Amino acid sequence: MTGDPHWLEAHAELIDLHREKSGGYGTGDDPLANFTAISALTGEPPWRYARRRALEKLARMESLEAQGRIDELQEEHMDVASLMLCAEALRRRR
Repeated sequence: MTGDPHWLEAHAELIDLHREKSGGYGTGDDPLANFTAISALTGEPPWRYARRRALEKLARMESLEAQGRIDELQEEHMDVASLMLCAEALRRRR
């Protein structure tokens, strides 16, 4: 098998993360309902909100790292990766 084993492990974890997050933010009909709801309110494409959430997470990561809280970066890294996949899924829906 090719590819970095840590990357492949993190990638596999994204499926569980997506299911967990969409269970709290989404609905049975729309697992990405939080993004589509904001889109309906703002008139902007739903993938834009997903990107903005990722920007917020990136700023948080800079703060955590500056504070030396390196162990807390894992959750943020995974959230940003998930948000980018949400943005692409929403773009593909159009």
